[in-house]
Amino acid sequence: MDRITQSYLREFLTLQDIRPKSDSLDFEKFVNYSIVSKEYNGEFKIEDISTGEAQGVDGIAIIVNGRLVTSVEEIDDLSNLNRYLEVTYLFIQSKTSSAFNGNDMGMFAITVKELFQERPSIVLNSELRHAHKLIQHIYDLSPKMTRGKPKLKLYYVTTGIWVDDQNLLAIIDNGCKDLATLNLFSNVSFEPCDGSQIQSYYNKTKEGVSATFVFRDKVTLPDAEGITEAYFGLLPYEEFLKVICDENRQIKNIFSDNIRDFLGDNPVNDKIAATINLGKFDFFSVLNNGITVVATTLTSSGNRFSISDYQIVNGCQTSHVLYSNRNVQGIEKVTIPFRLIATDKDEIKNEITVATNSQTAIKPEQLEALSGFQKGLEQYYNTFAGDGRLYYERRTNQYSTDDTIPKIKIISIPTQIKAFASMFLDLPHQVSRYYGTIVNNVGEQFFKQDHKYAPYYVSAYALYRLEYYFRSNNIDPKYRKCKFHLLTIFRRISNSADLPNFNSSKIEGYCTKIITILNDSSLCLSYFIEATKVIDNSGYDINDADTFKQKDVAANLQ
Repeated sequence: MDRITQSYLREFLTLQDIRPKSDSLDFEKFVNYSIVSKEYNGEFKIEDISTGEAQGVDGIAIIVNGRLVTSVEEIDDLSNLNRYLEVTYLFIQSKTSSAFNGNDMGMFAITVKELFQERPSIVLNSELRHAHKLIQHIYDLSPKMTRGKPKLKLYYVTTGIWVDDQNLLAIIDNGCKDLATLNLFSNVSFEPCDGSQIQSYYNKTKEGVSATFVFRDKVTLPDAEGITEAYFGLLPYEEFLKVICDENRQIKNIFSDNIRDFLGDNPVNDKIAATINLGKFDFFSVLNNGITVVATTLTSSGNRFSISDYQIVNGCQTSHVLYSNRNVQGIEKVTIPFRLIATDKDEIKNEITVATNSQTAIKPEQLEALSGFQKGLEQYYNTFAGDGRLYYERRTNQYSTDDTIPKIKIISIPTQIKAFASMFLDLPHQVSRYYGTIVNNVGEQFFKQDHKYAPYYVSAYALYRLEYYFRSNNIDPKYRKCKFHLLTIFRRISNSADLPNFNSSKIEGYCTKIITILNDSSLCLSYFIEATKVIDNSGYDINDADTFKQKDVAANLQ
């Protein structure tokens, strides 16, 4: 491996808080992270896309309706929510050598093909069996693929230099044609990726969100305290896509307070879609409230605007409906009411969020409570130091450009929801679902204005510790399948007292005892090892992830 790639790899391991193992295994993680980040803008765990000791494929990511999925339940939730399936498969093979080996490239394509067979003829390890299960489940839902068959993308990565060798190009072409014969894909691509290219992809993971677009039909809004610039006008559809999509035309993770996320099909969204599907493109701008974007940085030259560190604080639903209907003939005629505001004041961003969110059925008091609680929770996180210093990401990509923060210490809202629901609501069996479904099912039980912050922080801290023990092999990674159950068990054995109400001052004392254990890494590890023994003694099959999604199993383990 060349010196430049080695330096990138060292930085990656440091930022991800990963203990080095071997060049080949570390490089696999580096490549998987860089490639998947190129194709997917959301949060994901490196372990969720790794294939372990599998031969022929080193990384797999399955993206359904813009979400990276890791369970059948997530696929079902998204299918039911959106009433369609739009799928992209990513397969990755990486080599630390500088050579592009034709035999390895050919075997890579063959292995991928096997995973799309109903009964593969090759031996699959547990990770590949799980990927195969997800793939088969997706095709069982083929009637939902109303927007086309899935896309298939293969990446073969080495540290060398790609020179368009004709023999290797022929192998790539034959591999793509062979995969296309399955008649399961709308498109098959196979990208040979050399050292310089993978370095470039990795560099992009550290860039903040930005966009450049042309905004002609606009007026400048009056000056207001705390606001640098503000505009309102009509943005053409193609320019709008430049705001919400990346270079691969995948929707960006730029929606404020992502707990609310995309509500899927509801009366408001159905009306938005109907306006488009009935060809009423000219009416869209008068029937829809439009989009509000708040950016920290804005520069302009004539009608060309560049924004960075921005979020859509109003218009999540509209944006997703417009994006999901991007293939409707004539949609380029749509113009979108567009507010663009530049400010670096968080309190102003919150005020704008509350003031502009009225089109969907979200009450203003809910928004106010949500934004207020999130800000308070972030401030609570900031009171801790040392190993317990975590970073609550209440705004999407809030810490994406800060190279001083280990990524494992960044706690997103979805991660917070899953950790809290598992550890304090005793719902570890539910968190394998799409987190939007968790919010719909039990959303009234968390982020309440009178709740103390301590249990939220403690649950995230415990999850951070557990993830670190997995990565350092202090705890066998086989227990990942039931990691959220381990959080529930850990709470009960680290503090056997009755759980106080979350709005009671007693909950803070309850959590302080657990924090004392979490602050002592060796002691904390012993408690988690004790929790794994509860799993071992339960008689449940640790290799069967479906077992731990059952309500009665969760109850028995408690």
